[in-house]
Amino acid sequence: MEAIQALILGIVQGLTEFFPISSSGHLIIIPKVFQWKGVVDSLSFDVALHLGTAFALIIFFWKDWIKLTLSFTEKLFTDRSNLIENENSRLFIFLFFASFPAGIVGFLLQDFIEQNFRSTLLVGITLIFFGILLWYLDKKGKTNKNIKTMRLPDAILIGIAQAVALIPGVSRSGVTITIARALNIDRESAVRFSFLLSTPAIIGAGLVSSRKIFNSGIDNLSIFSIGFIAAMVSGLFAIKVLLYLAKRQDFNLFVIYRFLLGTFLILYSFFFR
Repeated sequence: MEAIQALILGIVQGLTEFFPISSSGHLIIIPKVFQWKGVVDSLSFDVALHLGTAFALIIFFWKDWIKLTLSFTEKLFTDRSNLIENENSRLFIFLFFASFPAGIVGFLLQDFIEQNFRSTLLVGITLIFFGILLWYLDKKGKTNKNIKTMRLPDAILIGIAQAVALIPGVSRSGVTITIARALNIDRESAVRFSFLLSTPAIIGAGLVSSRKIFNSGIDNLSIFSIGFIAAMVSGLFAIKVLLYLAKRQDFNLFVIYRFLLGTFLILYSFFFR
């Protein structure tokens, strides 16, 4: 039974990490609602799932990161005058600076947030509030910027938004896409930049927290492995789907889901706990 639970949570993690509906929120509420106990309801298991989605990002975007890194390195050592003019080295610089807010906040507050912000009521409220924000700003946002024409202040603002996503229910992809759309960046570019920006954040958070996996003991390795693989595979699927949808439609489907789930969780918190 615990292996099945790990499989389900791994699939849920992979989908919700990249769809703008909050992975941490789902990992909190599903074990609570279905009363799943043990390894699958632990922070160490959550870490294994996040490492799975980190690998999904590496597999999907490894060519992008090699291209960006090589371009930046080449311009840095051979042609610094074009360091900003070249779109690949410029994007590398933008991602570098935009990663700082979440890295600093995560380093200082991640353990505190994980231990004190796991209530279903909070997840319900943040799902609804940030879902409405996504709907409104996506509707009002124009499409006169893309990933090639965005500026450093745009990238830093999106990076600050990523730091807010440490609160369960906010959604890393959701809040970064929301701010990108508020800055008039087109949907496809908003999604792609969100995924690229999340790569160092998810990998860094996973590596820092990986000690929790080893502290939990070797007996749970099979459960961790099932969750890890399920999160990686479903994460690859979710990345591809959201990039596809961003070219063709708005995010209203995810907004509706957030509103319905958030409403259920608020009711659950008051009447069914």
